[in-house]
Amino acid sequence: MTLRWRITILTAVMIALASSVIGVASYLNVSQAQISSIDSSLQNSLGSNPRRILERAVPRGTNPNDFYSAVAVAALDTAGNVSVLRPAGTQTSPEEFPTLPLAQIQSDSTQNISFTDESTGNSYRLVARPAGRDFLVIAVTSLADYRATMNQILLSTILFVLGVTILGALASWLIVRKFFVPVDSMIATAGAIAQGDISQRVPNAPTGTELGDLSVSLNTMINSLTESITRVENSEQTLRNFISDASHEIRTPLTVIRGYIEILRAESSSDSERDIRAIDRIDSESKRLERLVTSLLELDTRQSSAIVQTTFRIDELIALHFADLESISPRPVTYQLEELTIEGDPSAWEQLFGNIVQNISRYTPAKSEVGVELRSKVVNGHDWVEFVVNDCGPGIPAEKRAEVFSRFSRLDPSRSTQSGGFGLGMSIVKAVVDAHFGFIELGDSPCGGLQIRIQVPQHKV
Repeated sequence: MTLRWRITILTAVMIALASSVIGVASYLNVSQAQISSIDSSLQNSLGSNPRRILERAVPRGTNPNDFYSAVAVAALDTAGNVSVLRPAGTQTSPEEFPTLPLAQIQSDSTQNISFTDESTGNSYRLVARPAGRDFLVIAVTSLADYRATMNQILLSTILFVLGVTILGALASWLIVRKFFVPVDSMIATAGAIAQGDISQRVPNAPTGTELGDLSVSLNTMINSLTESITRVENSEQTLRNFISDASHEIRTPLTVIRGYIEILRAESSSDSERDIRAIDRIDSESKRLERLVTSLLELDTRQSSAIVQTTFRIDELIALHFADLESISPRPVTYQLEELTIEGDPSAWEQLFGNIVQNISRYTPAKSEVGVELRSKVVNGHDWVEFVVNDCGPGIPAEKRAEVFSRFSRLDPSRSTQSGGFGLGMSIVKAVVDAHFGFIELGDSPCGGLQIRIQVPQHKV
């Protein structure tokens, strides 16, 4: 849930709580006022001297001008007998007198009581006052109108709370949306910068506000990062140019040295063990240096040159190179290959698979199983090719996996070429994957060795 929705929902909840408190307080005040008015009406019906009602309690004849009375008056003696002195309604159409809560009335003869007639289920309010030593005079009225009025007020209060909450939430959403316009611009700019457009800058928000301070700080940080990135790129390019130029320059004298070694071998008549050893040593070291120069030039080519766009079957290349692994070493290879096509440089992928095969033959034990999988995969609605290799070698510790993609990275502290190459193989592999807009990930294989997982876009034929 986004921050703007959280603020809107929180504001709506606060408005609902505040309006509910106001509504409940208003409802209770109105209810109390209504009950007080009913009690006053009942008290007025009894008058200041309830005894007089008993004295005037004589039957009345039919009066054409008879009026409606909402209050009924009755007398209650100590034996619990109820005598209706004046029913509610009119004389021609009197209303039924309710069943009184005698126990409650007799326990306190001066209280105002709300009760429900058990026979009809209707609600009533009564006021009881003493009228001599043996009688109580009781005024009773129905609470039906009161209940209807309070239900209407309750419904109106609920509708009021809902309406105010909805309007408040809508107003809050519009206000928050307006306030978040600079934030949206910052997010869009940050996304563009993340995609590599470091010329973008965060739009300035109103000064003196938190967003204004944030935009200034972000722009300052972006400027510093841009300068650092530019310096790093310039340094990397300078280093790359130096390595490329040095490699090209070294390659020529290496060729000459190799030529003279062959001449010395062909024309040398010395059987001295020292001379033979010197020539062999010069030959092996020159070959090693030539391999290093070739690897550096290949890495520079993969990182700086555009790939040759060709559509080809990647499963055929995989089968070809791992068949070579089975031929040169006693390592069984299991295949799960789908027929898939990608677009790119086949020669680059040949070198990628060659480096992986070379690493497996160099680092994994003999007769250890190697698993090779190639399958299609849908990621975010796009078709990808996933290539997975599982070996049963020593693997690579998780904290060192990122290092193997760096140039001249060697996990062997001795850096001996007897146990490995120059530390450029995985750098070339990553350069090939990057050039094809893919991803590479190192993990643990099911047998505890190394798992290499490569994903690149799939080409649909």
